[in-house]
Amino acid sequence: MITIEKVISWTIPLFGNKRVFAYGKLLVSDGKTRRFVTTKEDSSGSYITFNRKRYRIRNNGGLYNPLLQVAAY
Repeated sequence: MITIEKVISWTIPLFGNKRVFAYGKLLVSDGKTRRFVTTKEDSSGSYITFNRKRYRIRNNGGLYNPLLQVAAY
């Protein structure tokens, strides 16, 4: 089970940007290794790739104060 330890940067797209969803850089750990990962988007929402596996990201907080949780893909 992986956990998001810290949100390094969080960007909310405005007009003129090619993105629709908010995106950022996260510090993710599985208990053994810690890595910086960036969020990516597809038609279902945001996800991250960690150790060759894809995990869905849910924001249970607000747009300006994210509380991100990992859901299995």
